[in-house]
Amino acid sequence: MSLPAARIQATTETYMGLVEPGVGLIPGGGGTKELYVKTLRNMPKGVDFDLQKVANQVFETVAMAKVSTSAEEARGNNFLNSADGISVNADHQLYDAKQAVLSMHEQGYTAPARTKIPVVGETGYAALLLGAESMRLSGFLSEHDLVIAKELAYVLAGGKLPFGTEVDEQYILNLEKQAFLKLISTPKSQARMQHMLVKGKPLRN
Repeated sequence: MSLPAARIQATTETYMGLVEPGVGLIPGGGGTKELYVKTLRNMPKGVDFDLQKVANQVFETVAMAKVSTSAEEARGNNFLNSADGISVNADHQLYDAKQAVLSMHEQGYTAPARTKIPVVGETGYAALLLGAESMRLSGFLSEHDLVIAKELAYVLAGGKLPFGTEVDEQYILNLEKQAFLKLISTPKSQARMQHMLVKGKPLRN
């Protein structure tokens, strides 16, 4: 819920992550796209970087359902950026968040314009699939985890486009929604969701 927000006010012990693979899905409310965009925006300005490495990093973070155990770790995982605040005292979090909103208002905050996002396309998708298969063979992913990872890879790669193609954010969101709806209809994903609701812990199927 927090990633698409204009500003996040975390606490020092904030636990953050995109854990949807644990219930058989990928983040379908903008989380996949937003983590990729945040990671791109957090790259050093004016420095060439490897776009494939960015896609690989985001892919691994989501596919492995990594969760930060502190706000600083969340910043390192690109769940938070430099503009997001961290409250040392959790009792002050709501107050600090309110002050941040008032400050944004006073500075004339407006929603950012949509930007074009470079994607790794078809060749990058193949590289992500290779990484997913490697994780499965190493025991980090189950058979259904691999199915989820393939859908995630397709979204992050931007589908079968040439490497470096720039796409609108809505394009990624559309791919994200399609993958989410596809996964939610599969029996093994439904079994994961039911198991979480009944048992309160993830099912590895």
